[in-house]
Amino acid sequence: MVVVTDKKYYMDNFLVKKLDLMADRTEKKMDNLILIDGDEGQGKSNLAMGVAHYFAWKAKRSFNVDNVFFDLDKLIDFAKDTEDKVIVWDEGALGGMAAEWWKKNQIEFVKLLMIARKKRHFIVICIPKFFKLNEYLVVDRSIGLLHVYARNEIERGRFVYYGKSNKEKLFYNWRRTKQRNYKRYYDFRGSFLEYLPKVIDEAAYEAKKDDAIMNFKKVAPKITDAAKAKIRREFDGEVLSAFEEYFPEFPKKDRAKVLNIAPQHLSRRLESYSKLSNPNS
Repeated sequence: MVVVTDKKYYMDNFLVKKLDLMADRTEKKMDNLILIDGDEGQGKSNLAMGVAHYFAWKAKRSFNVDNVFFDLDKLIDFAKDTEDKVIVWDEGALGGMAAEWWKKNQIEFVKLLMIARKKRHFIVICIPKFFKLNEYLVVDRSIGLLHVYARNEIERGRFVYYGKSNKEKLFYNWRRTKQRNYKRYYDFRGSFLEYLPKVIDEAAYEAKKDDAIMNFKKVAPKITDAAKAKIRREFDGEVLSAFEEYFPEFPKKDRAKVLNIAPQHLSRRLESYSKLSNPNS
């Protein structure tokens, strides 16, 4: 491990090299998306803060608690109206409290990434399980995955890093087997320390998280199976419409990747969405 940044904390050598390469990407007008997954309480948020602050320091950007989001609508507004920012979306702090809330928000996030590539943001997503994300986010858009765990179920502060190739293998292996073979595909292993209080105001972070959790509980609705099906059709249709508007030349097979459906189902989905949007037509 090496001492890094103005905050003088330790970080894994290989992880530093990966983050340095990502900083180089921003010089070529490219954005970066990193995924961090792992069980609750294993240190996802903590690692995210260390990674985000290091990148900000390396790329000469700012990073503080105002760059950490639990509410995706606020993140999207921030990301659309700014450039060259370091952003953490800490979905993992909510513990995946509602599957349909996550489904809706994931689609909204995909739409943001489709139109915001030139913003050159560095974005970290903390999520309990990588396989909750669709193929577009895991395989196509993210540049790396960090899986955090406790060695022997006791020693916290461990991670495994997956680059583009091994991340893809891990994802498609899960698709086939429904097993998370974290030990089979990876680039390197490492460890991390307590970063959060060193790089941001921890009390402000916890207050912001508590507020997000309380507000989430107030708005999380109970939803019927019929309404769930309608939501899936509606939001899938919105993504298809976004493709038509922003990327008319985007191949159908790639559109299908975003939605996790077969290419032959695209027309049927769009037709269903059209009927939902225009019930009198």
